[in-house]
Amino acid sequence: MSDSEIFFQNSESTSLTFTGNELKIKENSEFSGYGVRVLDDKRVGFSYCQEEKELDSTIEKAKKISKFSPESDFSFAPKASYETLDIFDPSLDPSDFSKLKDLLYLAKESAESFGGRSKIILSASKSHQKLYNSSGFSGEYGDTGFAMYVECMHGDGLGVSYLSSNKLPKDVSEVGLKAAGLAKDMQGAQKPSAGKYPVVVQIEALDSLLDVLLPSFSGDWKRRNITNLPNKKFSESFTLCEDGRAKGTSARPFDDEGIVSKKHYLVNQGKVETYLYDREIAALAKTDQCGFCSRSSYDDNPSIGSSNLVISPGDWNDLGEIDKYIELHSAHGSHTANITTGDIGLEVSSAFLVEGEKRTPLKGFMITGNVFDMFANIEGVESKQRTLGSLIAPRIAFSDLRIVS
Repeated sequence: MSDSEIFFQNSESTSLTFTGNELKIKENSEFSGYGVRVLDDKRVGFSYCQEEKELDSTIEKAKKISKFSPESDFSFAPKASYETLDIFDPSLDPSDFSKLKDLLYLAKESAESFGGRSKIILSASKSHQKLYNSSGFSGEYGDTGFAMYVECMHGDGLGVSYLSSNKLPKDVSEVGLKAAGLAKDMQGAQKPSAGKYPVVVQIEALDSLLDVLLPSFSGDWKRRNITNLPNKKFSESFTLCEDGRAKGTSARPFDDEGIVSKKHYLVNQGKVETYLYDREIAALAKTDQCGFCSRSSYDDNPSIGSSNLVISPGDWNDLGEIDKYIELHSAHGSHTANITTGDIGLEVSSAFLVEGEKRTPLKGFMITGNVFDMFANIEGVESKQRTLGSLIAPRIAFSDLRIVS
């Protein structure tokens, strides 16, 4: 007799985009369905359907597909109790277009408070997940999400700001004002002299660096001997955790195959401790590490994925005590990085050269280096953390990064 797992998801989302002084994009979508996995003769198969009445035939399809999978000691998650998390806001309704539009225009007003022009992207979502399997696990939870991106052009100055939460914000003026203030401060920005500088990275830019670093923690990469991490050592001031219970937007009581969320140390005081595994890859790798499974939707085959990422605070009260440094606010180009070697080149759109009380706006230059070397050569980590979406982190100062003008 085959073992089975059924994942149900119902999700609704709305997105609004304001640009060119008008509301141009208005989208709403809703979907629901079942993702089915079957374990038959030590092989796993996946299929999906939209209607409950189709489950029996979908299970049979998954069973047939399993014959093409590798044999392993995979098993479904066992029965477990889990903690209820505060990640659902009943007042956040993606169908309340009037309320969402009011929030967008409130952000527009604050973003243009100094006379600049704004672009705003707003999204709102709610979903409900259920998971049950023949090994005894049964669980469900609902979650909501709200995100806003604000961009402001003021003369030749650009400012961007983000807001992301599981709850409907009471006021979005702050995110608009932050973009407006940064755009105003960025007027007259110039290129810095080429050379090496300490770079203090704000959380908005730190997120891009982790996008390059995180793939190396893949348990599948480790199993296939692709990752460089076994040969790397990070700064002792760097501690990175994956934590589904932390108060970020990727909080969840259990991962997408039923492993209860807890804090996992990926890097503990510079030493790599954990790789990311789902249960199928863990079985192939013959390890008991797991709890890192994600699905983008019910029709997506479960795979390795993280929840919230948390960088531990350091012992610096203020990295502004560094004599001369570049403060990095926003950059792009991490998608072109070599995620295997860690080589990276970021094109900077917003930064400041800080020399004591003097702040000179900078843009139009590149920061080049290697992400593994960056996290090995940390000059300082601030003691105060911020939250941006699923990332909870302090500011970090990296030593001697190369600037190319």
